Formats: sequence, structure tokens, C-alpha cells
Amino acid sequence: MPTVVRTFDSFRHTNYRFLWASTFFFSAGYWLQMIIVGWLTYQLTQSALLTSVVMGLDALPILLAGPLGGVIVDAWDKRKLMTVVLIYQSLLSLAFGVSVLAGVTQVWHIFAFVFLMGLSWIITDPARMALIPSMVPRQSLVNAFALNSLAFSVTRLAAPAIGGAILAIAGAGPALLVEAVLLAAAGAVILGLRLEPKSKSKMNIRSAIDDVMEGVRYIRSEKLVLTLLLFGLVPSVMVMPFFHGLIPVYAAEVFNVGPVTLGLLMASAGAGSVMGTLALASLGDMRRKGRVILGCVALASLAMVAMAFNPSLSLAYPILMVGSIGLMGYYSTAQATIQSILPDKIRGRVSGIYIMTFGLMPVGSLAAGLIAESMGAPVATFLSAIAVAVLTIIMATCFRELWRLK
Repeated sequence: MPTVVRTFDSFRHTNYRFLWASTFFFSAGYWLQMIIVGWLTYQLTQSALLTSVVMGLDALPILLAGPLGGVIVDAWDKRKLMTVVLIYQSLLSLAFGVSVLAGVTQVWHIFAFVFLMGLSWIITDPARMALIPSMVPRQSLVNAFALNSLAFSVTRLAAPAIGGAILAIAGAGPALLVEAVLLAAAGAVILGLRLEPKSKSKMNIRSAIDDVMEGVRYIRSEKLVLTLLLFGLVPSVMVMPFFHGLIPVYAAEVFNVGPVTLGLLMASAGAGSVMGTLALASLGDMRRKGRVILGCVALASLAMVAMAFNPSLSLAYPILMVGSIGLMGYYSTAQATIQSILPDKIRGRVSGIYIMTFGLMPVGSLAAGLIAESMGAPVATFLSAIAVAVLTIIMATCFRELWRLK
């Protein structure tokens, strides 16, 4: 039987509350950006391919420089790093919002904006993942990571619906200004963290490479961590492009609806995320984590199959909800499991390598977009779901550590 903890147990820790609040504002801005970018791109291009690609483009910098971000996180003060990066994001949103209001936006501006926003992920993600284990006891890690996912899930429920309404009423420019305010709030809240001061380490190209290689050597020596990282490629490349890149295409081409309904579709996925993360937070330090990880990915795959054959808008809402329960359940459990294994001194470096799995999302987005462009979004979704199911079975068979993980 799993150890049952209070659902909001990690909120007893002051630093965790500040980090969670910052994550809440940050993720609200992120989900608002997703609906703005997806809708704006499709309206300008009428292209499923370009829409799918731009929706996953912010992950490309993670692929290119994820390990470097982890090295920076280990070497510098995480609180200051996150504050600077969040303010950078806020200013970038402000600048792009002004350009949209001025009526000078072109398609390449959207791609540049999304890519530049993605650069900040190489810092914020490893820093957030590395901070959480220092704020709560080990037995509360699943709870803490589930509640961290809850911040994304709650805002995923509300922000797209609100963003769709703002888009319909005021347009993309004002919506981007709202995003800028939310990101500034995230940077301000992070200043409330009270951490042990850390002096800046000297870092040059050689030392950075050595630090990255130390993280790589650790992963190679820990088969369980390596297995979890490899399996992370499956949802990142084949599931996330559906939930991020193809929903605007479904809204426009399959269901023939506008931005408000698009926001509601994305919000239904957010509702599923809330359910999944609350359930995990309540279970706490459960046993059989490996089977939970595999089961959650299988659930997301089944939801994708259902969506591929679904012609009804009303049925799309519960399907997206169920799929998101699986997706968020996977990420919360996998992240908590990895962080519970890592020693503090290389936590940032390994986290930086781990988020490289997210960096491969543009590859999946490109493939999904190409198929959707020529054969339709449902076909792209179905083929991705079959690939997920096959690879999950292969991984569970070849890497028995994943099946036996407790």
C-alpha cells in the first residue's frame, strides 16, 4: 500500500510555497502564450505544419543547450538566476506584444519570439527541479513534484479559456501584455525564497564541458536513471506534439471553431492535468512507481487513439481530459523518481540533460505537422499513438528495471 500523505503536505515549507507561487504565475503566462502563438500562426499561415512546428519550437534550445543550463544552475545562485530569466521573459513578451499592437508582425517574428522564449527554459527547468529536493524531505518528493505539476495544470485549465476570450475580444497584442505581467509577477515572487547564499563559481568552456561530462558519466553508471531518461523520449517526441501542436489544427480543421472554443479544448486538457496531479499528490511516496509511469503513458496513448477517431466536439473534451491525466501523471512521477536518486552536487547537470528529452519535441512536432498537412490531424494522432504503444512495450520488455521500479 502506498504511504498516504496530505494532498498539500509540501506547502508546509515556506520556500516551497514561494517557488510554487512563482511557478503558478510563470505557467499561467506560458499557457496563455501557447494559445496566442498557435492561433496567431494558423491565422497568418493557414498551415498545420507551421502551426505544429512553432508550438514545439520553444523546446529546440533545450536540445541544443540543455546540459549547459544544468551546469550554470549548479554553479550559480538559483534564486538570482530564475529572477533574471523570468524578467527577461517578461520583457520579451512585452516587446512582442507591442509589435503585434503596431501591426508589423510577420510569421518569422513569431518563430523568433518562441525560440528566444525557449532559451530561458534551459535555466528555469533545471533550476526548479534542482531546488525542490532542497525544500522538502525525501518522502515528500512525489507530493512536491505533483504539486509543482498542479501549478501548470491549474493554469492550463484557466489560462487557455481566459486567453481565448481575450483573443476574441481584444486580440493577440493585449493578450501578450497580460503574459508579460504574469511573468514579471513570477520573477518578483521568486525573490521571497530564503536560501543559503552561494558564491558564483568560476566557469569557462573547459570546466563547463568537464561538468557536463561528469553528469553524462553519472547517468551511464546509474542504469535506472539512464532508463528513465531514454523512456522520457517517448512522451516528449510522440505525445507532447499532439497535446501542444495539433489541438489548434483540430479546432480549425476538424471542429471548425474559433479561439474561444480552442481555449476550452486546451482547458479541458488542463482539467485532466489537475485531476492527475491531485491524485498523485494524495498518494505521496507510492510503491510500484515504474508501473505507474508505464500505465500513465499507455493511458495517454489510448486517449490519442480515441481522439483520432472522434468526430464530435463534445467528446473531445473528456478525451483530452483523460489523456492529460496520463501525461501529467507520467511527468510528475518520473521527475520525482529521478530527483530522489540524484546527489545534490550534480542535480542541476543531470536535470539539464534530462530536459533534453523535451528538446526533441520539435522533431515530433515536425513529423506530426507534415503528416497533418498531407493526411489530416487525426491520421497524425493515430500514427503517433501506435508508435507510443509499441515503444512503451519495447521499453518495458528490454529495460526490466523500469517495470520493477518501486
